[in-house]
Amino acid sequence: MKNNIIPIALLIFILLASSCSESLDDINISPNTLPDTEVDIKFVLTGVISETAKIATNLAYKSGDLSAANQYLQRDFTSYEENNYQWGGANSFSNYYEPLKDSEYIYKRAETEKTDEVKNYYQAVALIMKSYQFGFLTSAFGDIPYSNALQAEKGGGDEFFKPTYDSQKDVFIGVLNDLKEANTFLTNTDICTEAISSDILYAGDGQKWRKLANSLRLRFYMRLSEKNDADLNVSSEIASIVNNPSEFPIMQDNSDNAFVSYVGTDSDNSWPGGALNYSNRSEFYRRKPSSTIVNNLIDLKDPRLTKWVKPVDVQLAQGPTNQVVLENNRVKRYIDVDINAVNTDANLENDINTNLFVGGLPIALSAPNDFNLGGTLSDVITDIGNLDENIYLNAAANPHTSYLTDMYSENTHELVNSMLMTAAEVKFLLAEASFRGYISSDAYEYYKQGIELSFNQYQITDGESEAVYDEANNTLVAFNQANYIANVKLIYDNASDKLEPIIHQKWIALWLTTESWFDFRRTGYPNLNSNIISGTKGKQTPVRFIYTDAYNEENMLKAIDNLQPSENDQWSTMWLLQ
Repeated sequence: MKNNIIPIALLIFILLASSCSESLDDINISPNTLPDTEVDIKFVLTGVISETAKIATNLAYKSGDLSAANQYLQRDFTSYEENNYQWGGANSFSNYYEPLKDSEYIYKRAETEKTDEVKNYYQAVALIMKSYQFGFLTSAFGDIPYSNALQAEKGGGDEFFKPTYDSQKDVFIGVLNDLKEANTFLTNTDICTEAISSDILYAGDGQKWRKLANSLRLRFYMRLSEKNDADLNVSSEIASIVNNPSEFPIMQDNSDNAFVSYVGTDSDNSWPGGALNYSNRSEFYRRKPSSTIVNNLIDLKDPRLTKWVKPVDVQLAQGPTNQVVLENNRVKRYIDVDINAVNTDANLENDINTNLFVGGLPIALSAPNDFNLGGTLSDVITDIGNLDENIYLNAAANPHTSYLTDMYSENTHELVNSMLMTAAEVKFLLAEASFRGYISSDAYEYYKQGIELSFNQYQITDGESEAVYDEANNTLVAFNQANYIANVKLIYDNASDKLEPIIHQKWIALWLTTESWFDFRRTGYPNLNSNIISGTKGKQTPVRFIYTDAYNEENMLKAIDNLQPSENDQWSTMWLLQ
Protein backbone atom coordinates (compact mmCIF):
# COMPACT_ATOMS: atom_id res chain seq x y z
CA MET A 1 0.00 0.00 0.00
CA LYS A 2 1.27 3.43 -0.84
CA ASN A 3 0.38 6.01 1.80
CA ASN A 4 -0.17 9.57 0.68
CA ILE A 5 -0.51 13.00 2.17
CA ILE A 6 -3.60 14.25 0.33
CA PRO A 7 -3.29 17.79 -1.03
CA ILE A 8 -5.27 20.36 0.90
CA ALA A 9 -6.92 21.55 -2.30
CA LEU A 10 -8.24 18.08 -2.98
CA LEU A 11 -9.61 17.82 0.55
CA ILE A 12 -11.45 21.11 0.17
CA PHE A 13 -12.93 19.89 -3.11
CA ILE A 14 -14.10 16.64 -1.50
CA LEU A 15 -15.63 18.45 1.44
CA LEU A 16 -17.54 20.85 -0.79
CA ALA A 17 -18.62 18.10 -3.19
CA SER A 18 -19.88 15.94 -0.35
CA SER A 19 -22.07 18.80 0.86
CA CYS A 20 -23.77 19.32 -2.51
CA SER A 21 -27.41 18.44 -3.15
CA GLU A 22 -29.96 18.69 -5.94
CA SER A 23 -32.02 20.95 -3.66
CA LEU A 24 -31.71 24.61 -4.63
CA ASP A 25 -31.90 25.59 -0.97
CA ASP A 26 -28.98 23.29 -0.13
CA ILE A 27 -26.92 24.58 -3.03
CA ASN A 28 -27.40 28.16 -1.87
CA ILE A 29 -26.03 27.45 1.62
CA SER A 30 -22.65 29.11 2.00
CA PRO A 31 -19.90 26.57 2.74
CA ASN A 32 -18.53 29.10 5.23
CA THR A 33 -21.59 28.54 7.42
CA LEU A 34 -21.59 24.74 7.09
CA PRO A 35 -21.95 23.19 10.58
CA ASP A 36 -18.97 21.11 11.61
CA THR A 37 -21.26 18.10 12.05
CA GLU A 38 -21.86 18.16 8.28
CA VAL A 39 -18.21 17.30 7.68
CA ASP A 40 -17.59 13.57 7.95
CA ILE A 41 -14.91 12.75 10.50
CA LYS A 42 -13.12 10.58 7.98
CA PHE A 43 -11.85 13.79 6.38
CA VAL A 44 -10.76 15.11 9.76
CA LEU A 45 -8.78 11.88 10.15
CA THR A 46 -6.88 12.65 6.96
CA GLY A 47 -5.86 15.98 8.44
CA VAL A 48 -4.78 14.42 11.74
CA ILE A 49 -2.51 11.90 10.03
CA SER A 50 -1.04 14.31 7.48
CA GLU A 51 -0.37 17.01 10.07
CA THR A 52 1.25 14.48 12.41
CA ALA A 53 3.45 13.32 9.53
CA LYS A 54 4.52 16.86 8.70
CA ILE A 55 5.38 17.55 12.34
CA ALA A 56 7.49 14.38 12.46
CA THR A 57 9.40 15.32 9.30
CA ASN A 58 9.92 18.87 10.48
CA LEU A 59 11.45 17.63 13.73
CA ALA A 60 13.65 14.97 12.13
CA TYR A 61 14.79 16.76 8.98
CA LYS A 62 13.67 20.30 8.32
CA SER A 63 14.36 22.01 11.65
CA GLY A 64 17.83 21.63 13.07
CA ASP A 65 17.31 20.68 16.71
CA LEU A 66 16.77 16.92 16.74
CA SER A 67 18.59 16.12 13.51
CA ALA A 68 21.62 17.72 15.19
CA ALA A 69 20.98 16.09 18.59
CA ASN A 70 20.82 12.65 16.94
CA GLN A 71 23.90 13.56 14.86
CA TYR A 72 22.24 12.55 11.62
CA LEU A 73 22.55 15.97 9.99
CA GLN A 74 24.52 19.15 10.53
CA ARG A 75 24.07 22.53 8.88
CA ASP A 76 26.44 25.11 7.55
CA PHE A 77 26.18 28.38 5.62
CA THR A 78 23.73 30.30 7.88
CA SER A 79 21.53 29.69 10.93
CA TYR A 80 23.45 26.69 12.19
CA GLU A 81 23.07 27.55 15.89
CA GLU A 82 21.00 24.40 16.42
CA ASN A 83 24.16 22.40 15.64
CA ASN A 84 25.83 23.97 18.67
CA TYR A 85 22.71 23.31 20.74
CA GLN A 86 21.76 26.94 21.20
CA TRP A 87 18.13 25.88 21.40
CA GLY A 88 15.34 28.36 22.01
CA GLY A 89 11.57 28.10 22.32
CA ALA A 90 10.72 27.34 18.69
CA ASN A 91 9.15 24.01 19.68
CA SER A 92 6.08 25.28 21.51
CA PHE A 93 2.93 23.36 22.43
CA SER A 94 1.04 25.23 19.72
CA ASN A 95 2.97 23.29 17.04
CA TYR A 96 1.21 20.10 18.13
CA TYR A 97 -2.23 21.45 18.96
CA GLU A 98 -4.06 20.80 15.69
CA PRO A 99 -3.69 16.99 15.44
CA LEU A 100 -4.28 16.63 19.19
CA LYS A 101 -7.47 18.66 19.18
CA ASP A 102 -8.75 17.03 16.00
CA SER A 103 -8.09 13.56 17.44
CA GLU A 104 -10.21 14.49 20.45
CA TYR A 105 -12.87 15.80 18.07
CA ILE A 106 -12.95 12.52 16.12
CA TYR A 107 -13.35 10.52 19.32
CA LYS A 108 -16.31 12.60 20.53
CA ARG A 109 -18.07 12.69 17.17
CA ALA A 110 -17.70 8.91 16.76
CA GLU A 111 -19.32 8.40 20.17
CA THR A 112 -22.65 9.78 18.95
CA GLU A 113 -22.54 9.35 15.16
CA LYS A 114 -20.96 5.94 14.53
CA THR A 115 -21.89 2.45 15.65
CA ASP A 116 -20.36 -0.97 16.19
CA GLU A 117 -16.95 -1.63 14.62
CA VAL A 118 -16.94 1.65 12.69
CA LYS A 119 -17.26 3.52 15.98
CA ASN A 120 -14.56 1.34 17.52
CA TYR A 121 -12.25 2.04 14.59
CA TYR A 122 -12.55 5.83 14.79
CA GLN A 123 -12.25 5.99 18.55
CA ALA A 124 -9.26 3.66 18.58
CA VAL A 125 -7.45 5.59 15.86
CA ALA A 126 -8.17 8.87 17.66
CA LEU A 127 -6.69 7.48 20.88
CA ILE A 128 -3.61 6.16 19.06
CA MET A 129 -2.86 9.44 17.29
CA LYS A 130 -3.45 11.46 20.46
CA SER A 131 -1.23 9.09 22.45
CA TYR A 132 1.51 9.25 19.83
CA GLN A 133 1.64 13.03 20.12
CA PHE A 134 1.22 13.31 23.90
CA GLY A 135 3.88 10.62 24.39
CA PHE A 136 6.30 12.67 22.33
CA LEU A 137 5.41 15.94 24.07
CA THR A 138 5.91 14.73 27.63
CA SER A 139 9.14 12.97 26.62
CA ALA A 140 10.46 16.17 25.04
CA PHE A 141 9.29 18.78 27.58
CA GLY A 142 8.58 17.03 30.91
CA ASP A 143 5.34 17.84 32.75
CA ILE A 144 2.69 19.07 30.32
CA PRO A 145 -1.03 20.01 30.30
CA TYR A 146 -2.87 16.74 29.78
CA SER A 147 -5.97 15.86 31.83
CA ASN A 148 -7.55 19.31 31.36
CA ALA A 149 -5.97 20.06 27.97
CA LEU A 150 -7.97 20.34 24.71
CA GLN A 151 -11.15 21.28 26.58
CA ALA A 152 -11.34 25.06 26.31
CA GLU A 153 -14.87 24.83 24.84
CA LYS A 154 -16.07 23.86 28.33
CA GLY A 155 -15.29 27.36 29.59
CA GLY A 156 -15.45 27.65 33.36
CA GLY A 157 -12.58 30.03 33.97
CA ASP A 158 -8.96 28.97 34.18
CA GLU A 159 -9.53 25.24 34.72
CA PHE A 160 -9.57 24.56 30.98
CA PHE A 161 -8.27 27.86 29.55
CA LYS A 162 -5.16 27.59 31.71
CA PRO A 163 -4.87 23.86 32.42
CA THR A 164 -2.54 22.56 35.09
CA TYR A 165 0.58 20.69 34.03
CA ASP A 166 0.16 17.00 34.83
CA SER A 167 3.18 15.16 36.17
CA GLN A 168 5.14 13.33 33.51
CA LYS A 169 4.42 10.01 35.19
CA ASP A 170 0.65 10.63 35.12
CA VAL A 171 0.82 11.61 31.45
CA PHE A 172 2.58 8.36 30.58
CA ILE A 173 0.04 6.35 32.57
CA GLY A 174 -2.78 8.06 30.68
CA VAL A 175 -1.10 7.51 27.31
CA LEU A 176 -0.44 3.83 28.00
CA ASN A 177 -4.01 3.27 29.21
CA ASP A 178 -5.40 4.91 26.07
CA LEU A 179 -3.25 2.71 23.83
CA LYS A 180 -4.42 -0.38 25.69
CA GLU A 181 -8.03 0.75 25.30
CA ALA A 182 -7.42 1.28 21.57
CA ASN A 183 -6.21 -2.31 21.30
CA THR A 184 -9.43 -3.50 22.94
CA PHE A 185 -11.58 -1.38 20.62
CA LEU A 186 -9.93 -2.97 17.59
CA THR A 187 -10.17 -6.60 18.74
CA ASN A 188 -12.78 -7.51 16.10
CA THR A 189 -12.21 -4.67 13.63
CA ASP A 190 -10.94 -5.64 10.20
CA ILE A 191 -11.32 -3.03 7.42
CA CYS A 192 -13.34 0.13 7.99
CA THR A 193 -14.49 0.52 4.39
CA GLU A 194 -15.69 4.10 4.70
CA ALA A 195 -12.19 5.19 5.78
CA ILE A 196 -10.15 3.36 3.12
CA SER A 197 -9.42 6.50 1.09
CA SER A 198 -9.19 8.95 4.00
CA ASP A 199 -6.95 6.82 6.25
CA ILE A 200 -3.65 7.66 4.58
CA LEU A 201 -1.69 5.56 7.06
CA TYR A 202 -3.34 2.12 6.94
CA ALA A 203 -6.30 2.46 4.52
CA GLY A 204 -8.86 1.65 7.22
CA ASP A 205 -7.12 -1.55 8.33
CA GLY A 206 -8.05 -1.88 11.99
CA GLN A 207 -5.58 -4.70 12.66
CA LYS A 208 -2.67 -2.62 11.35
CA TRP A 209 -3.70 0.16 13.72
CA ARG A 210 -3.94 -2.40 16.52
CA LYS A 211 -0.34 -3.45 15.90
CA LEU A 212 0.73 0.20 16.01
CA ALA A 213 -1.06 0.73 19.33
CA ASN A 214 0.74 -2.16 20.99
CA SER A 215 4.07 -1.31 19.39
CA LEU A 216 3.78 2.23 20.76
CA ARG A 217 3.12 0.72 24.17
CA LEU A 218 6.42 -1.15 23.84
CA ARG A 219 8.14 2.10 22.84
CA PHE A 220 6.81 4.06 25.81
CA TYR A 221 7.28 1.27 28.35
CA MET A 222 10.90 0.91 27.28
CA ARG A 223 11.31 4.67 27.58
CA LEU A 224 10.21 4.19 31.19
CA SER A 225 12.64 1.31 31.79
CA GLU A 226 14.51 3.21 34.51
CA LYS A 227 11.21 3.94 36.30
CA ASN A 228 10.02 0.36 36.76
CA ASP A 229 7.85 0.89 39.85
CA ALA A 230 4.56 -0.66 40.98
CA ASP A 231 2.46 2.01 39.23
CA LEU A 232 4.04 1.34 35.85
CA ASN A 233 5.05 -2.34 35.98
CA VAL A 234 7.31 -1.86 32.97
CA SER A 235 8.82 -5.34 32.87
CA SER A 236 5.57 -7.23 33.44
CA GLU A 237 3.61 -5.09 30.95
CA ILE A 238 6.21 -5.63 28.22
CA ALA A 239 6.19 -9.37 28.94
CA SER A 240 2.39 -9.38 28.81
CA ILE A 241 2.40 -7.79 25.36
CA VAL A 242 5.09 -10.04 23.90
CA ASN A 243 3.79 -13.27 25.43
CA ASN A 244 0.19 -12.75 24.27
CA PRO A 245 0.43 -12.05 20.52
CA SER A 246 -3.23 -12.85 19.81
CA GLU A 247 -4.38 -10.36 22.42
CA PHE A 248 -1.64 -7.79 21.79
CA PRO A 249 -0.36 -8.09 18.19
CA ILE A 250 2.68 -5.97 17.32
CA MET A 251 4.51 -4.97 14.14
CA GLN A 252 6.29 -7.92 12.54
CA ASP A 253 7.57 -6.80 9.14
CA ASN A 254 7.82 -3.74 6.92
CA SER A 255 4.26 -4.13 5.67
CA ASP A 256 3.25 -3.01 9.18
CA ASN A 257 5.36 0.17 9.12
CA ALA A 258 3.54 3.37 10.07
CA PHE A 259 4.59 5.92 7.47
CA VAL A 260 3.12 8.59 5.24
CA SER A 261 4.62 9.19 1.82
CA TYR A 262 4.57 12.38 -0.19
CA VAL A 263 2.46 13.06 -3.28
CA GLY A 264 4.81 15.76 -4.58
CA THR A 265 2.35 17.96 -6.44
CA ASP A 266 2.62 21.13 -4.33
CA SER A 267 4.69 22.46 -1.46
CA ASP A 268 2.23 21.26 1.18
CA ASN A 269 2.30 17.59 0.15
CA SER A 270 5.97 17.36 -0.91
CA TRP A 271 9.08 16.22 0.91
CA PRO A 272 10.62 19.43 2.33
CA GLY A 273 13.95 18.80 0.58
CA GLY A 274 12.35 18.93 -2.86
CA ALA A 275 12.26 21.88 -5.22
CA LEU A 276 8.62 22.71 -4.43
CA ASN A 277 9.74 23.60 -0.91
CA TYR A 278 13.38 24.56 -1.52
CA SER A 279 13.37 26.51 -4.75
CA ASN A 280 16.73 27.85 -3.60
CA ARG A 281 18.82 24.68 -3.74
CA SER A 282 21.18 25.92 -1.02
CA GLU A 283 18.53 24.88 1.51
CA PHE A 284 19.03 21.28 0.43
CA TYR A 285 22.82 21.41 0.27
CA ARG A 286 23.25 23.08 3.66
CA ARG A 287 21.75 20.01 5.41
CA LYS A 288 24.69 17.66 5.29
CA PRO A 289 25.02 14.16 6.77
CA SER A 290 27.10 14.39 9.92
CA SER A 291 30.54 12.88 10.31
CA THR A 292 29.15 10.65 13.07
CA ILE A 293 26.69 8.72 10.90
CA VAL A 294 29.01 8.64 7.88
CA ASN A 295 32.04 7.38 9.82
CA ASN A 296 29.97 4.74 11.61
CA LEU A 297 28.61 3.43 8.31
CA ILE A 298 32.07 3.43 6.74
CA ASP A 299 33.52 1.47 9.66
CA LEU A 300 30.76 -1.14 9.40
CA LYS A 301 31.01 -1.37 5.59
CA ASP A 302 27.31 -0.65 5.71
CA PRO A 303 25.35 -0.43 2.42
CA ARG A 304 22.99 2.13 3.90
CA LEU A 305 25.82 4.66 3.46
CA THR A 306 25.53 4.71 -0.32
CA LYS A 307 21.73 4.66 -0.13
CA TRP A 308 21.64 7.83 2.01
CA VAL A 309 24.90 9.66 1.28
CA LYS A 310 26.67 10.74 -1.92
CA PRO A 311 30.42 10.55 -2.59
CA VAL A 312 32.13 13.94 -2.47
CA ASP A 313 32.03 15.89 -5.71
CA VAL A 314 35.71 16.79 -5.39
CA GLN A 315 37.98 14.46 -3.45
CA LEU A 316 41.00 15.91 -1.67
CA ALA A 317 44.46 14.34 -1.91
CA GLN A 318 48.05 15.04 -0.88
CA GLY A 319 50.14 16.32 -3.78
CA PRO A 320 53.33 18.18 -4.63
CA THR A 321 51.39 21.12 -6.06
CA ASN A 322 47.96 22.66 -5.74
CA GLN A 323 45.85 21.62 -8.71
CA VAL A 324 42.40 20.35 -9.70
CA VAL A 325 42.32 17.46 -12.19
CA LEU A 326 39.92 14.94 -13.72
CA GLU A 327 41.08 11.49 -12.65
CA ASN A 328 39.19 8.24 -13.37
CA ASN A 329 36.12 10.29 -14.27
CA ARG A 330 36.20 12.04 -10.87
CA VAL A 331 37.27 15.57 -10.08
CA LYS A 332 40.17 15.57 -7.61
CA ARG A 333 41.89 18.43 -5.81
CA TYR A 334 45.54 17.99 -4.86
CA ILE A 335 46.94 20.17 -2.09
CA ASP A 336 50.57 20.68 -1.06
CA VAL A 337 49.98 21.07 2.70
CA ASP A 338 51.09 18.31 5.08
CA ILE A 339 47.71 16.65 5.69
CA ASN A 340 49.05 14.32 8.36
CA ALA A 341 50.49 17.24 10.34
CA VAL A 342 47.19 19.11 10.11
CA ASN A 343 45.21 16.08 11.25
CA THR A 344 47.40 15.41 14.27
CA ASP A 345 47.60 18.92 15.69
CA ALA A 346 45.43 20.09 18.61
CA ASN A 347 42.91 21.89 16.40
CA LEU A 348 40.07 19.48 15.61
CA GLU A 349 38.30 21.98 13.37
CA ASN A 350 40.93 22.20 10.64
CA ASP A 351 41.24 18.45 9.91
CA ILE A 352 41.33 17.39 6.26
CA ASN A 353 39.47 14.27 5.12
CA THR A 354 40.58 12.66 1.86
CA ASN A 355 37.93 9.89 1.73
CA LEU A 356 35.49 9.43 -1.11
CA PHE A 357 32.72 9.75 1.48
CA VAL A 358 33.22 12.56 3.97
CA GLY A 359 30.86 13.17 6.84
CA GLY A 360 29.35 16.44 5.72
CA LEU A 361 30.23 18.09 9.01
CA PRO A 362 31.70 17.10 12.38
CA ILE A 363 29.49 17.88 15.37
CA ALA A 364 29.05 21.44 16.63
CA LEU A 365 31.79 23.21 14.70
CA SER A 366 32.30 26.87 15.44
CA ALA A 367 32.92 27.61 11.73
CA PRO A 368 31.22 24.83 9.71
CA ASN A 369 31.54 26.74 6.43
CA ASP A 370 35.31 26.24 6.58
CA PHE A 371 35.30 22.49 7.16
CA ASN A 372 37.47 20.37 4.86
CA LEU A 373 38.78 23.42 2.99
CA GLY A 374 35.25 24.65 2.31
CA GLY A 375 36.46 28.16 3.08
CA THR A 376 38.96 27.96 0.19
CA LEU A 377 36.42 27.02 -2.47
CA SER A 378 36.81 30.39 -4.19
CA ASP A 379 40.43 29.48 -4.98
CA VAL A 380 39.40 26.57 -7.21
CA ILE A 381 35.75 27.19 -8.10
CA THR A 382 36.50 28.12 -11.70
CA ASP A 383 38.74 25.08 -12.25
CA ILE A 384 36.13 22.73 -10.79
CA GLY A 385 33.35 24.23 -12.92
CA ASN A 386 35.44 23.88 -16.06
CA LEU A 387 36.04 20.18 -15.38
CA ASP A 388 32.44 19.32 -14.43
CA GLU A 389 29.67 21.86 -14.91
CA ASN A 390 27.18 19.61 -13.05
CA ILE A 391 28.88 20.05 -9.67
CA TYR A 392 26.90 22.35 -7.39
CA LEU A 393 29.04 25.38 -6.56
CA ASN A 394 26.55 27.99 -5.41
CA ALA A 395 25.49 29.02 -1.88
CA ALA A 396 26.05 26.37 0.83
CA ALA A 397 28.30 24.36 -1.50
CA ASN A 398 31.28 22.42 -0.24
CA PRO A 399 32.29 19.89 -2.90
CA HIS A 400 34.82 18.34 -0.49
CA THR A 401 32.05 17.00 1.77
CA SER A 402 29.26 14.54 1.12
CA TYR A 403 25.66 15.58 0.52
CA LEU A 404 22.53 13.50 0.95
CA THR A 405 21.69 11.36 -2.07
CA ASP A 406 19.46 12.74 -4.80
CA MET A 407 16.32 11.03 -3.48
CA TYR A 408 16.32 13.54 -0.60
CA SER A 409 16.20 16.42 -3.09
CA GLU A 410 13.07 15.13 -4.83
CA ASN A 411 9.50 16.17 -4.11
CA THR A 412 8.47 12.53 -3.78
CA HIS A 413 10.39 9.26 -3.60
CA GLU A 414 9.24 5.83 -2.51
CA LEU A 415 12.05 5.53 0.06
CA VAL A 416 11.68 9.02 1.54
CA ASN A 417 8.70 9.17 3.84
CA SER A 418 7.49 10.58 7.12
CA MET A 419 8.17 7.61 9.38
CA LEU A 420 6.19 7.33 12.62
CA MET A 421 7.23 3.80 13.61
CA THR A 422 8.79 0.75 11.96
CA ALA A 423 8.96 -2.99 12.49
CA ALA A 424 12.74 -2.61 12.73
CA GLU A 425 12.31 -0.40 15.79
CA VAL A 426 10.05 -3.02 17.35
CA LYS A 427 12.68 -5.72 16.83
CA PHE A 428 15.28 -3.59 18.59
CA LEU A 429 12.81 -2.93 21.41
CA LEU A 430 12.38 -6.69 21.77
CA ALA A 431 16.15 -7.17 21.71
CA GLU A 432 16.46 -4.70 24.57
CA ALA A 433 13.59 -6.35 26.44
CA SER A 434 15.40 -9.68 26.10
CA PHE A 435 18.67 -8.14 27.25
CA ARG A 436 16.96 -6.68 30.31
CA GLY A 437 15.35 -10.02 31.15
CA TYR A 438 11.76 -8.84 30.61
CA ILE A 439 11.18 -11.63 28.07
CA SER A 440 12.94 -14.94 27.55
CA SER A 441 13.68 -14.77 23.80
CA ASP A 442 17.14 -14.47 22.22
CA ALA A 443 18.24 -10.83 22.15
CA TYR A 444 20.70 -11.41 19.31
CA GLU A 445 18.02 -12.81 17.01
CA TYR A 446 15.87 -9.71 17.45
CA TYR A 447 18.95 -7.51 16.93
CA LYS A 448 19.72 -9.36 13.69
CA GLN A 449 16.10 -9.16 12.50
CA GLY A 450 16.06 -5.40 13.14
CA ILE A 451 19.13 -4.92 10.94
CA GLU A 452 17.69 -7.06 8.15
CA LEU A 453 14.35 -5.24 8.25
CA SER A 454 16.20 -1.93 7.92
CA PHE A 455 18.01 -3.23 4.83
CA ASN A 456 14.69 -4.34 3.35
CA GLN A 457 13.06 -1.01 4.20
CA TYR A 458 15.62 0.74 2.00
CA GLN A 459 15.52 -1.95 -0.72
CA ILE A 460 19.09 -3.08 -0.11
CA THR A 461 19.73 -6.56 -1.52
CA ASP A 462 22.50 -9.06 -0.98
CA GLY A 463 25.06 -8.90 -3.77
CA GLU A 464 24.11 -5.36 -4.83
CA SER A 465 27.05 -3.96 -6.79
CA GLU A 466 28.97 -0.84 -5.71
CA ALA A 467 26.81 -0.62 -2.58
CA VAL A 468 29.61 -0.64 0.02
CA TYR A 469 32.48 1.81 0.43
CA ASP A 470 35.83 0.07 1.00
CA GLU A 471 37.78 2.83 2.72
CA ALA A 472 41.12 1.02 2.64
CA ASN A 473 41.05 0.71 -1.15
CA ASN A 474 38.95 3.84 -1.75
CA THR A 475 36.49 2.02 -3.96
CA LEU A 476 32.91 0.80 -4.07
CA VAL A 477 32.34 -2.95 -3.80
CA ALA A 478 29.38 -5.34 -3.76
CA PHE A 479 27.38 -5.91 -0.59
CA ASN A 480 27.87 -9.30 1.03
CA GLN A 481 25.11 -9.63 3.62
CA ALA A 482 26.52 -12.78 5.19
CA ASN A 483 29.81 -11.00 5.87
CA TYR A 484 27.99 -8.01 7.29
CA ILE A 485 25.87 -10.13 9.65
CA ALA A 486 28.95 -12.10 10.74
CA ASN A 487 30.68 -8.83 11.62
CA VAL A 488 27.78 -7.39 13.62
CA LYS A 489 27.43 -10.71 15.45
CA LEU A 490 31.10 -10.51 16.36
CA ILE A 491 30.56 -6.96 17.62
CA TYR A 492 27.59 -8.14 19.65
CA ASP A 493 29.37 -11.18 21.09
CA ASN A 494 32.43 -9.14 22.08
CA ALA A 495 30.48 -6.28 23.66
CA SER A 496 30.89 -6.02 27.43
CA ASP A 497 27.47 -4.37 27.49
CA LYS A 498 25.18 -6.00 24.91
CA LEU A 499 22.87 -2.99 25.06
CA GLU A 500 25.49 -0.88 23.27
CA PRO A 501 25.43 -2.70 19.89
CA ILE A 502 21.62 -3.02 20.11
CA ILE A 503 21.11 0.72 20.52
CA HIS A 504 23.88 1.49 18.03
CA GLN A 505 22.17 -0.47 15.25
CA LYS A 506 18.80 0.91 16.29
CA TRP A 507 20.21 4.44 15.94
CA ILE A 508 21.30 3.65 12.39
CA ALA A 509 17.98 2.00 11.47
CA LEU A 510 15.99 4.98 12.77
CA TRP A 511 17.83 7.40 10.47
CA LEU A 512 16.08 10.75 10.09
CA THR A 513 13.54 10.09 12.83
CA THR A 514 13.42 11.52 16.36
CA GLU A 515 13.37 8.34 18.43
CA SER A 516 17.12 7.91 18.96
CA TRP A 517 17.30 11.12 20.99
CA PHE A 518 15.17 9.49 23.66
CA ASP A 519 17.27 6.30 23.55
CA PHE A 520 20.50 8.26 23.94
CA ARG A 521 19.18 10.21 26.91
CA ARG A 522 18.31 7.07 28.87
CA THR A 523 21.14 4.71 27.80
CA GLY A 524 24.05 6.95 26.77
CA TYR A 525 24.30 4.96 23.51
CA PRO A 526 25.66 5.64 21.05
CA ASN A 527 28.09 7.95 22.83
CA LEU A 528 27.08 11.06 20.94
CA ASN A 529 28.61 13.46 23.47
CA SER A 530 32.11 12.27 22.63
CA ASN A 531 31.82 13.72 19.09
CA ILE A 532 30.91 17.30 20.10
CA ILE A 533 33.62 19.84 19.27
CA SER A 534 32.29 23.32 20.15
CA GLY A 535 28.97 22.75 21.86
CA THR A 536 27.14 25.40 23.87
CA LYS A 537 27.69 23.38 27.05
CA GLY A 538 30.85 21.51 26.23
CA LYS A 539 30.39 17.86 25.32
CA GLN A 540 26.73 17.72 26.34
CA THR A 541 23.72 17.03 24.15
CA PRO A 542 20.47 18.81 25.16
CA VAL A 543 17.93 16.62 26.95
CA ARG A 544 14.67 18.57 26.65
CA PHE A 545 12.71 21.23 24.79
CA ILE A 546 12.18 24.63 26.42
CA TYR A 547 8.73 25.66 27.67
CA THR A 548 7.09 28.70 26.01
CA ASP A 549 3.66 29.19 27.59
CA ALA A 550 3.32 32.86 28.51
CA TYR A 551 -0.49 32.71 28.65
CA ASN A 552 -0.38 29.91 31.23
CA GLU A 553 2.77 31.09 32.96
CA GLU A 554 1.76 30.31 36.55
CA ASN A 555 1.29 26.61 35.81
CA MET A 556 4.37 26.55 33.61
CA LEU A 557 6.50 27.87 36.47
CA LYS A 558 5.23 25.08 38.72
CA ALA A 559 6.34 22.56 36.09
CA ILE A 560 9.77 24.19 35.91
CA ASP A 561 10.10 23.70 39.67
CA ASN A 562 9.99 19.93 39.03
CA LEU A 563 13.06 20.05 36.80
CA GLN A 564 16.57 19.49 38.12
CA PRO A 565 17.85 22.15 38.33
CA SER A 566 14.67 24.25 38.27
CA GLU A 567 15.64 26.12 35.13
CA ASN A 568 13.73 26.28 31.88
CA ASP A 569 16.55 25.36 29.54
CA GLN A 570 17.58 22.44 27.34
CA TRP A 571 19.86 20.90 29.97
CA SER A 572 17.59 20.49 33.02
CA THR A 573 16.42 16.95 33.62
CA MET A 574 12.76 15.96 33.82
CA TRP A 575 11.35 13.19 36.06
CA LEU A 576 12.01 10.61 33.36
CA LEU A 577 15.75 11.31 33.51
CA GLN A 578 16.16 12.01 37.22
